[in-house]
Amino acid sequence: MNSSSIVVVGKKKPWNYVTACITVFNSGSKTLTIRGRGSNISRAVDVANLLRRNVAGTQILEIRIVEDVNDAENSRIIPVIEIVLKNPHSK
Repeated sequence: MNSSSIVVVGKKKPWNYVTACITVFNSGSKTLTIRGRGSNISRAVDVANLLRRNVAGTQILEIRIVEDVNDAENSRIIPVIEIVLKNPHSK
């Protein structure tokens, strides 16, 4: 697997995404980006906080706030948050 991976947060429960993040960490990824768009931004923040509290050594390296343009709906701008985490088991 890459040294960096992305988990895109959607409408599922936050613990489903926490499990996906732990799976990515266990596969050897050094960093992980949690990405949430629009109304899923708060769920992405919840996932990052759950990981930080429940997986010892997980660190938030960077938080980026960017915009996506949705071409399907007349070039509507959608806010996006990207939270970069460091794998607590990588050296």
